[in-house]
Amino acid sequence: MRTRAAGGGWRGVIVPGWVACALWVLLCAAAPGAAAAATPAEIFSRANDAYEAEKYEEAASGYARILNYGLLDPRVYYNLGNCYFKLGRLGAAILNYERALKLNPSDRETRDNIDLARGQIRDRVAETEVQYPIRALKRMLDAITFNAMTFAFLVFYQAAGGLVVVMLLARAAPRRRALGYGALAAGLCAALLAGALAYKVHDAATPLAIVMQDKADVRSGPAEDNTVLFTVHEGTIVEVHNHLEGWYQVSLPNALSGWIPEVAVEKV
Repeated sequence: MRTRAAGGGWRGVIVPGWVACALWVLLCAAAPGAAAAATPAEIFSRANDAYEAEKYEEAASGYARILNYGLLDPRVYYNLGNCYFKLGRLGAAILNYERALKLNPSDRETRDNIDLARGQIRDRVAETEVQYPIRALKRMLDAITFNAMTFAFLVFYQAAGGLVVVMLLARAAPRRRALGYGALAAGLCAALLAGALAYKVHDAATPLAIVMQDKADVRSGPAEDNTVLFTVHEGTIVEVHNHLEGWYQVSLPNALSGWIPEVAVEKV
């Protein structure tokens, strides 16, 4: 596994204005006279050097320091995931890979690393029966950003509407027929994209969490005296549905569900 370099700088990092100001104050307070050297790019570079030297704890500390400042960048999460993978902390590795993928869903390398890490966890949860074409379609949709899909939908929607208008104004029957077929094709594409957008919205509305403890019991209710339904282990991904007084109601891809202590998992 290789680390991601800063490349063209930090233009892709999500940094709210107040966070940038707070970051500068913190840097000045932590290292008077040397704040200029402790920029996020410098911290990132030193963390990369530590990773290459196989000092994974030191590298992870550097990447975590950047994230603690409120800087959200898929490269940092990806590199941090690599550190935890090398340290054998599969839960933390998968958590950070998932966070990187959330910011950059088209990144194939991150998906490959998630698959690699999942292959080493104890729980191999099979999904409910879903045919291969549907699984492949789901994977493809997951790799497309919401903004890109929205843009494509608007293009086909407007194209369909424009072709209908031109068709109604056309006088020649062959031309009207061709325009009608074009409008129908564009409309079908827009309808398919609308369905894909609905899937993306539903998917985003169901948060994921990663089991961070070596093992955790999932119970029938949000209390320790409820029946243990099954046990999950570090690195297992669960869907979070409800929260109640220190407990999450979660489900697995195979439809098993129950309540797990909040401290046992961390949301993506």
